Amino acid sequence: MDPITPPAAPESRLHFLDYWRVIKTRKVIVFLVFLLVVLTVFTLTLFKPKIYMASTRIKVEQERPSVEVFQPTIVPSYDPYFLRTQYEIIQSQKILYPVIERLGLQKIWGGDTPLPMEIAFAVLKGELIVRPYRDTSLIEIDVQSPDGRQAAAIANTIAEVFESDRLEVKRQQTQKGLDKLRDEAAQQEERLHRAQEKVEKLRRELDVPVINNAKLTDQTLSQLEQRLTAARDDLVTREVSLKEINKLSLRELRNTINTLIQDTTVQTLLQNLTDIDTKLEAMKEDYGPDHPAVRQAMATRDKLEQQLDERLDGIKRAYAINYQVAKVRVEELQKQFDDAKNANLVVESEQYLPFTNAQREEDLEERLYEAVKSRIQQASIEMQVPRSPVEVIDRAEVPLPQAYVSPKMWLNVSIGAVLGLLLGVALTFFIEFLDTSVKKVEDVEHYLRLPVLGVVGQQASLLNSAEFSAVHLEAYRMLRTNIEFAKPPSAITSLCVLSAGAGEGKSFTIANLAYVYAQQGGRVLVVDSDLRRPGVHRYLGASDDFGLADYLSGTKTVQEVIQSTSTPNVSVIASGTGSTVREALPLLTSRRMAELIDLVSQQFDVILYDTPPILGVSDAAIIAREVGLALLVIQHRRYPRNMAQRAVQVIQNAGGKLLGAVVNSVQIGQDETYYYYHDQLEHYQQRPARKTQPVVAESVAAPKPRKSDGDGFDLSGKY
Repeated sequence: MDPITPPAAPESRLHFLDYWRVIKTRKVIVFLVFLLVVLTVFTLTLFKPKIYMASTRIKVEQERPSVEVFQPTIVPSYDPYFLRTQYEIIQSQKILYPVIERLGLQKIWGGDTPLPMEIAFAVLKGELIVRPYRDTSLIEIDVQSPDGRQAAAIANTIAEVFESDRLEVKRQQTQKGLDKLRDEAAQQEERLHRAQEKVEKLRRELDVPVINNAKLTDQTLSQLEQRLTAARDDLVTREVSLKEINKLSLRELRNTINTLIQDTTVQTLLQNLTDIDTKLEAMKEDYGPDHPAVRQAMATRDKLEQQLDERLDGIKRAYAINYQVAKVRVEELQKQFDDAKNANLVVESEQYLPFTNAQREEDLEERLYEAVKSRIQQASIEMQVPRSPVEVIDRAEVPLPQAYVSPKMWLNVSIGAVLGLLLGVALTFFIEFLDTSVKKVEDVEHYLRLPVLGVVGQQASLLNSAEFSAVHLEAYRMLRTNIEFAKPPSAITSLCVLSAGAGEGKSFTIANLAYVYAQQGGRVLVVDSDLRRPGVHRYLGASDDFGLADYLSGTKTVQEVIQSTSTPNVSVIASGTGSTVREALPLLTSRRMAELIDLVSQQFDVILYDTPPILGVSDAAIIAREVGLALLVIQHRRYPRNMAQRAVQVIQNAGGKLLGAVVNSVQIGQDETYYYYHDQLEHYQQRPARKTQPVVAESVAAPKPRKSDGDGFDLSGKY
């Protein structure tokens, strides 16, 4: 039966478990890198100087006076760039340079040699953090410094300088505007004087008529016309009032006078007259008409009537006088209007056209001059009104000694832990990427195209010793079983055990494999054909004083070089020592070696040949060809897999037939494939607990059972 060669495994995408396997395999590296980074960060943080932070909050609004003087100031409701602009201004040289000078930071930071202003500015800006509050007019100014008092002083000074700068900027802008307006007013006044002189010159030259020393303009005519119209209306009103009053008698006038005028004297006389009439009516009921009291009251009444009539007559005369005055006023205004109208017609003639134009120019210059003067006065008053574009909401306080903001121990250590973990994992994957050794069973099947006949865990011991593990014993039994299934059914178990490099456990595997074959009851022979660095005799407890070299050189026969070992059914042919080894090396390819192979195959059921590393010398390939069947031993994570690939190619080129491979020294706990395999093995090796049987007096105690495998052998190594 030909050995089974597994097909090439298809390329598969990496699974999460593959990454976890890498991390688990190299967890020591991850832990060391993690610990190193965390300790480094902790040490640096511990000795790093403490940094304190002081904060001040200010309210920044657009420029407007605190009291509206002339008219409300129109301020935009929202400017998306205003606060951003102020945020940048606070961090500019315009603000920070005065702060540096005011606090003497150049000397404080520079010591005996003051720092240049540019460097001090860079240092201060590095310690400054300006943060605008979203959807508000507030800006927070944070200053970080090893000195808490200095941080608070810098923060407060920045707020003060910024506030002063905002006020000074507005004042300077207003002052520049005022200076410009004053210059413009002086020029406008000069233009007005020139216009007035031109008008006066033309008036004299053209002999322009003047009404009441007033300039004759369209506005003058309009004013005179308005006054004349008002005087005429007043004259008509007075004329009507006078006519109606003259129609009334004194008795009728008494009853209507209160509706025409509000005269306190008339009202008093009327009230007294009413009172005396009421008194007379009351006295007539008690006294006769000739009674002195009645006669005195009647005399008083007559006197009051006389005074009232005289007062009413005076009012009538006053109405007449006012009418005459109004009439004269209308006549005078009419005359002035007629004269002005005639003069205006004269002025508007072509002869006086230069004067008219000059007069209009004078009016324009005068209005401009008055407007500029008014604006200067308004701006001067507004400049004196208090303004508050910047308001300090919270002043910076000196932080407490324990209130430092940096370094943050737990934050730094946490970040260091994360970085250390990531760095450790990254280093693990980098090392894994550089490691091209055999890492799992699939690597053997994929790259070497060989079936894996056995998997032996790490820290395995010799099975012929007292402290061997049952798990390792079962691993070699499984290897033995797979070898029997892989070799042709009719062939004897004659097997050459090979390895690509030195130290992969080839001799160790042969010793334990011989043990499990001997447990099965077969006669086993181990031939140490590694004449250069023999070692299998030490595992079997045999002597190396004579052996294969003596047989090949012809000094001893086959029976003479075969030695018994302490393990039942196991014999060994050691390599031999002395000068015979050097003489026997060329004889490994001779007919005598072939005869040895035939002779021992007739005497033993199982023959195992130990060979040197196949890539080191050519002896192993020759022996593999002569023996026919070979087993490749590969140590887990030791040599690059291309060495094993090269070994397979050498054996195949030499004509040997590889049954498969055994992976040696596997880290069971770090590889899930091997771990689950051995976990199941341990599970089935555990004997379930028996229920306690009731003790019967007549029964005889049964002998204590022994742990045994399926072949009838005790797991302790005894039959």
